[in-house]
Amino acid sequence: MESLYRKYRPQTFDQVVGQQHVVSTLENAVLEGRTSHAYLFCGPRGTGKTTMARILAKALMCEQGPGHLPDGTCEQCKLIAAGEHPDVYELDAASRTGVDNVREEIINRVNYAPVRGNYKFYIIDEVHMLTTAAFNALLKTLEEPPEHVVFVLCTTDPQKIPETILSRVQRFDFRAIGAPDIEAHLEDVCRQEGFEYDKAALELVVRHARGGMRDALSTLEKLSVFGDGKVSLESAQDLLGEVSGSMLVSVACAMAERNVPTLFSAVGDLVSQGRDLLEFNRELAGHLRDVYVIAAVGAKPGVVDANEEELQNLRDEALAFGSVDRISRAMVVLGDAAKEMRTATDQRLVLEVALTKIARPKSDLTLDSLADRVAQLERRVAELMVPGAMPTAAPATPAPPTAAPAAAHRAPRPTAPARPAQGEKNVATAPQPEAVVRPAPSPQPRASQQAPVQAAASKPAPAPRSAAPAPKPVTSRPTPAPAPQPAPAPAPRPVPKPASQPAPQPVAPAPSPASGSTAVTDGGELQRRWRQVVDALVRKDPPRGSLLLSSSAISDDGSKLLVNLPKGSAFAVKMLERADVRAVVEPAVEALFGHRQLIYAEASLRGADIARSQRAAAPTPAPAPTPTPAPRPAPA
Repeated sequence: MESLYRKYRPQTFDQVVGQQHVVSTLENAVLEGRTSHAYLFCGPRGTGKTTMARILAKALMCEQGPGHLPDGTCEQCKLIAAGEHPDVYELDAASRTGVDNVREEIINRVNYAPVRGNYKFYIIDEVHMLTTAAFNALLKTLEEPPEHVVFVLCTTDPQKIPETILSRVQRFDFRAIGAPDIEAHLEDVCRQEGFEYDKAALELVVRHARGGMRDALSTLEKLSVFGDGKVSLESAQDLLGEVSGSMLVSVACAMAERNVPTLFSAVGDLVSQGRDLLEFNRELAGHLRDVYVIAAVGAKPGVVDANEEELQNLRDEALAFGSVDRISRAMVVLGDAAKEMRTATDQRLVLEVALTKIARPKSDLTLDSLADRVAQLERRVAELMVPGAMPTAAPATPAPPTAAPAAAHRAPRPTAPARPAQGEKNVATAPQPEAVVRPAPSPQPRASQQAPVQAAASKPAPAPRSAAPAPKPVTSRPTPAPAPQPAPAPAPRPVPKPASQPAPQPVAPAPSPASGSTAVTDGGELQRRWRQVVDALVRKDPPRGSLLLSSSAISDDGSKLLVNLPKGSAFAVKMLERADVRAVVEPAVEALFGHRQLIYAEASLRGADIARSQRAAAPTPAPAPTPTPAPRPAPA
């Protein structure tokens, strides 16, 4: 039985499907008698290169004589069509690659006159397979052949042909045949053969042929045998391993949503159904191409072959991906996976790894994946900044104004002192002098450590009891403003109280010796609290909180908290010492540890270096205790 692609091979120029630019040029050359001595036909497989060479041979040897197009009825044309003409030589360069083959087959015979026709016609298929020596041997003959010799070189890879050959031939580039032309030809073949067919099945065959008529006819023949003369869509999908459009849409949406379990489940379904995973990869890449076009230029006419419903689905998928760059990266990853799957022993594993790279850019260390992660973070930050991120940061701002007097720091604190028997919670927002007097009898404002930012501000008030509940300003260095403390001094008039009242006020700038909080000596508890501090900072203020992501607490003595940062974190230490950063970090630390003086040290610092860093950090609170002895003797 003769194959369909041989049975329906074009015999004249009129029967050629597509390639109109080549047909018109050769027809004019034959009619005008201006044919060349050498041609190069290059293009994808199954697009008619060898068929066109045979038709050209018929045109030159037709018995109608020069200036006429062949009709395929004369004896010369029939012999050429049957491959039996003695003057038409079809050589396979893939099996005759050496210089000896070229010398024997061509050079030694080219000078002999034709046997039956007017020309000796050489058709060399896959000419790019010839060696360099064979090309050099053929070069002179190809440049100046005898008058009765015509060469036609056919190849699918013209890049491998030397420039010296290309400059001596007329080149014709054969293009992939259009889908409408292939489909119309398949319908005509089905009618002539008596096949029943579904139009959707033919469309599927055309899509898989990818512009090659020979592949389309071979697939049609297999379907006709598979369906006993009927070409149905179901049989085409089973034979070609076609995946339904809904499957492609669901997989694309899962990629956009970064749903890895759904992707793995889809691959498992394909394997259980016996589908070709490489073909699925190609179809998924083609589907993503449509999504990419819609995301880049919109639903312009002609760019995507889809109906209105399909276009709407493509728009939704493009919005789910979020950016054009992310879709292009997905196509690049699928393309790399397709190359690897051709030679891989486990195609499923290669495909699953590729889908994971697309859905989880953290698993890929390429620049494209890093760009994807940055874009994802930017979108999250933009979403947080729009509705509610600023209100949460607002309360932290009033706490750090360190230039204000100590009483100003106590004003936001009244919620804790309001717990004693006074019961006047609404007075918490009263003027500052009232807030100073009210907390005096209450040594237990420590119980309200939940207030993250303002909890530190009002701790100085319990001073009248003893030095234990020492004041805890948010920032210890800038509080050399005990000048405004005359306000509390006049309030307690009795003689014993002035002695104790001025004492806490000078001590306020240096809360380190009397912080009133218990040191955390258990290492596990210390690290747990510190991790809570860092997590709270990252949620509340990501730019500043990220400076402490790799940090760990080393020790806590009740007044000083030593924090260790990795080696090479000099920049982070410098940033953490800035006033605006300390204004955010210190309230968060105080919420869980109580008032602490933070000391930062790199991992490279050990022993004496850490001690020096502690001494370097200590001078700021140290100047405050010096005025302390002065006021105490005076009242005594």
